Amino acid sequence: MPMSVPRFKSDAAYSVLNTEWNGLSSFGKLLYKSGEITPVLVPYDSLGLGKMNGTLIVVGPDVDFSQREIEQVRTFLEGGGTLILADDFGTGNELLEGLGLPQRFSKKPVTGLTYLKNYEFPVTREITDDALSTGVNYLVMSRPAVVLNAQNPAVYTSNASMLNGEYGAFPLMDVVSYGKGRVILISDPDIFTNALFPQNEPFLRNLIGSLPKKTFYVDEAHHADFNPYSTGTIVIRRAVNRELVFYYVLFIAALAFFIESGLFGLLLDKLFALLGRFFREERQGLDEIISRLEESGLDGDKLKKILQEIETGSKLGGGHGR
Repeated sequence: MPMSVPRFKSDAAYSVLNTEWNGLSSFGKLLYKSGEITPVLVPYDSLGLGKMNGTLIVVGPDVDFSQREIEQVRTFLEGGGTLILADDFGTGNELLEGLGLPQRFSKKPVTGLTYLKNYEFPVTREITDDALSTGVNYLVMSRPAVVLNAQNPAVYTSNASMLNGEYGAFPLMDVVSYGKGRVILISDPDIFTNALFPQNEPFLRNLIGSLPKKTFYVDEAHHADFNPYSTGTIVIRRAVNRELVFYYVLFIAALAFFIESGLFGLLLDKLFALLGRFFREERQGLDEIISRLEESGLDGDKLKKILQEIETGSKLGGGHGR
């Protein structure tokens, strides 16, 4: 069954359909194991996002958001949805401005003295939210921005960080209430990529676990170079009902057992025996009728010939084109 559902791949950066180092396929698998995941391939107003509920995940957008899309996000949040916006130097600020939020992603990266490979991969242990820090040794980033005007920071850079000539710890993640929903801002989309996923998986698991509803809409429409190029499986949980799959597999297993056990062959033998008996009884009934007609003075051979011609259709057009 899964083989019959379409699959797409892409080489766009920050695409959940991209299996390369700069893609989010590992994060996508994590979402898939946690709930239902749907890539968003069309503008939000075409999708009808405002009527949906769950979590909209926007990572590394570089395509402008239309006013209609922003209104859809606003309705989505006011209805209780969650927005995860992970960006650094893309178009995330455009969406924040449209929603009327004061937060912004800095236009320059923050640098630090604590890093993994080199200064372009700073690390931090400054996670203030206990639900996010459980089992997390550190968080690895790649040239991250910071969240300016943060209201409720949950993650900071290390104290040995610098931005625009100032030293200290700067917010990397901020959680903002919006209507009945909330907005989660993360100033580095690279923490979600396949390249950094092994180091950041515990944090990402905690992040997913903190979400109220495990229905995920992953934005692909705002990646300028998004180009699906092959087919195979996508959104299995959305396309196939889990309970129906269970009963389907159970039915196939029962059918296989029925056939392999020999019961199927016995059933066929019984069926053919019953059909043979039926036709024998029908033939015996005809022979008895012919015998009675012969006793009345009719020619039995001619009656049998007439019956044979009726069965073969030789006098009903089958042999004469009528």
